[in-house]
Amino acid sequence: MNKRINGINVKIFGEETKQSLVFIHGFPFDHTLWDGVISKLKDEYYCISYDIRGFGDSELNTGQYTMESFTEDLENIIARLELDKPIICGFSMGGYIALRANEKLRGSYKALILANTTTSSDNDEAKLKRAEAISNIDTKGVEPFVDGFLSAAFSKDFIKKEPLKLEKIKNKIMNLNPTAIKGALLAMISRTDTTRSLDDIEIPVLLISAENDNIISPDTMTQMANKIKNSTLVCLSGSGHVSMLEKPDEFTSAVKNFLKNSF
Repeated sequence: MNKRINGINVKIFGEETKQSLVFIHGFPFDHTLWDGVISKLKDEYYCISYDIRGFGDSELNTGQYTMESFTEDLENIIARLELDKPIICGFSMGGYIALRANEKLRGSYKALILANTTTSSDNDEAKLKRAEAISNIDTKGVEPFVDGFLSAAFSKDFIKKEPLKLEKIKNKIMNLNPTAIKGALLAMISRTDTTRSLDDIEIPVLLISAENDNIISPDTMTQMANKIKNSTLVCLSGSGHVSMLEKPDEFTSAVKNFLKNSF
């Protein structure tokens, strides 16, 4: 089922009487990032995925995004669908949104699943790198940025073995409006640090890291897990940053085992 909520493209799978799972994709992808995972969960759970504003089929609006505005979009989706205590699953930038939402509305969610993400805000070096990326998109176009991103986001093994999949991913990103890409970069530059909120999390949390993640290291996620009282940490062997695409079976198994053992 498709829904439009305040300009956001929302996809719904399964029966609404079951426990709801809300999936938030990372940058610079769209809701289809979760298709493989949702296909294995939709019979047991009420699964919701959506395109972050400016991505996929969601409206662009001004392109002047913040992590707060992304979080408000998530809140609106949950409110409009009348979801009671959903489980939030966020990947990379989607994890930033999930962490801020949980910090802001503590007690509103049943559990968190955080994949290849971090609580840390950008340091000065990272801010300058993102600012340079925005400038280069203006002067050189999107393709050099996309090529650089893909080489960092996927493991060497995946790049070598799956050139057709990688080309399909690249084409989808190339079709995005450059304003959305730059807007999301600005949102990440300006995001707040949510590290201190980890000590206060009482709900179950699954953290999924990847052995060959060159963007968010396994050590970073281990440090996060150590700060959360009720956490489960899984590291996917041989995977790069986009772990649900590189290791779909292992990723889905980690999610299923967490849900089975936590509730």
